[in-house]
Amino acid sequence: MQVSANSSLLWYKLSSALKDTHMKAFEAQPTVARDIATFKEKISEIKSVDDLMKDRTLLKMVLSAFQLESEIDKPAMIRKILTESPTDKESLVNKLAEPRWTQLASAMYGLNINPSFFQHEENVDMILAGYKTNEFEKFEGENADGVREAMYFKRLAGGVEKLSQVMADKTLMHVVRVSLGLPESFQSLEYSQQRDRLAKQFDVEDLQDPVKLEKIIQRFLIYTELNNSDPTNSPILSLFQPVSFGDYVGPQPIQIDLFV
Repeated sequence: MQVSANSSLLWYKLSSALKDTHMKAFEAQPTVARDIATFKEKISEIKSVDDLMKDRTLLKMVLSAFQLESEIDKPAMIRKILTESPTDKESLVNKLAEPRWTQLASAMYGLNINPSFFQHEENVDMILAGYKTNEFEKFEGENADGVREAMYFKRLAGGVEKLSQVMADKTLMHVVRVSLGLPESFQSLEYSQQRDRLAKQFDVEDLQDPVKLEKIIQRFLIYTELNNSDPTNSPILSLFQPVSFGDYVGPQPIQIDLFV
């Protein structure tokens, strides 16, 4: 079977099989090498949240470590989340549904207490590791639709135990919704309606099974390509038929073990 070079599923498989080679290509990019060098050079000078807020490059890298780089132009919100204790029930972060903000607040609150926070190698390494992971997934996603989301989903799946965790994370929810063949209009339903429908069609325990996890990701990537392409031009996509929302009973692939 012929598969286009930019097939989402194919690229996802290649990115997994050739991760070391792809990572070297990612790290060799001038902008990435420059940002990492800048971070290592300047981060020890950051003694407070105020210091961090004044350096846009460092702040964006910190946010990127938690997949929040797109929020950089919300300085008031970022400052409030970074300075309020994540253990305070009244803090802003505990009023937000998105778990990435909670992760950021929990990881970075020490900067408010300890001016030498970034003098500790483990804190520097934590941000750099998160930054590299997020930016690498974005790099892979530039080659085919859905690959970034698929990599993120696979990375976090092992820590998901409840359906509410999936629904709270917009990327996890996106992957599950698309893998089930549910349309965008599904998101306009009430939270309880979404929850009840997902509970009937999606088993969170499947995320702990490597085989079932890969099936979910494969379906997501194929449906993503189907939604963004003309299915008559792709032999892979022709194996999948879209299902109407009202009559949805689950995706009906003829074969999804295409590259296993």
